[in-house]
Amino acid sequence: MTRALEVRKILSCKVNEANLHSYFIDFDIDENGDLTQMINKFVHLLTEEIPSFALGYHQGKMVAQEDIFRILTEAANSIYKIDAYEKVAQTYLNGGFLKDDVADKYLRRGEFGELILHFILKYFFNTLPLVAKIYFKDSFGHAVHGFDSVHINTQTNTLWLGESKLYRDGAKGIDALIEDLFEHFNSNYFESEFTIISKRIKDTKANLEESGTNPEYWIDLLNTYTKLSKKLDRIIIPMFCAYETNVFSKYNTSDFEKEYIEEIKKLNDRFIQKKSKHPWHQHLNIIVILVPMESKKKLISALHSKLKMLQMLGGSDF
Repeated sequence: MTRALEVRKILSCKVNEANLHSYFIDFDIDENGDLTQMINKFVHLLTEEIPSFALGYHQGKMVAQEDIFRILTEAANSIYKIDAYEKVAQTYLNGGFLKDDVADKYLRRGEFGELILHFILKYFFNTLPLVAKIYFKDSFGHAVHGFDSVHINTQTNTLWLGESKLYRDGAKGIDALIEDLFEHFNSNYFESEFTIISKRIKDTKANLEESGTNPEYWIDLLNTYTKLSKKLDRIIIPMFCAYETNVFSKYNTSDFEKEYIEEIKKLNDRFIQKKSKHPWHQHLNIIVILVPMESKKKLISALHSKLKMLQMLGGSDF
């Protein structure tokens, strides 16, 4: 069975439209005979994706069998060298959580929204990470700032620049995505970020070529003298938000699907109404990806616990 098929056994797609998609962690019977979300299996799949997320193609596409464990622990270690992930790990592992109005927005990175977005793009939209930002962290222990995902689809020659949010309140998550849309999708931000991305592509040119990707195509697309209209025509913008909801209390009833879809449509309508004020709104190819969940805290705590265990197995301090 391919990994994509395994993913679809855990993440169920409930809405699949041109510009709106929604997935949720599916349910199964637990040891007590109760229906519960398959969080542990989802976390297991996410953990196996850590090397791709953290390292991308920057250390090569193929990993020798004897190196698999080393690469996995190295990837986990690279994540926790970034202070946001370490601070958030300690918060969740000590029973706490981040509030939606947390003052330090940078801490949001440590809730793994970027990882879940990476995972969904790779297995549902057939993209590949062009730049793995964890790999290119700076000397102060911060990940490279900018878009939350920099992926490509080699079949359509499109660049996927994504933003991600994990909130308890879905409406607040949507509003935060809108803030990113206005802050990141403008000429000045494009100019600075595309310069950085182009340099990273050159750093890993040989590995990209080995994977069948032509790095020069992307460097030319991001060139400062390439028309903005041409760039926007080749850019897809996945706007991802995972949030808590009580709709799953009706999972095993006839009302579940109707209420689920109504909730997703309402959040999408909120996004559409607010993004219509963006000066480029008619030129932006946006895909809204919504992932409702029962408990954000439970998911993020389980994921940090798993990765911290990998750190210990690899010889790093907890």
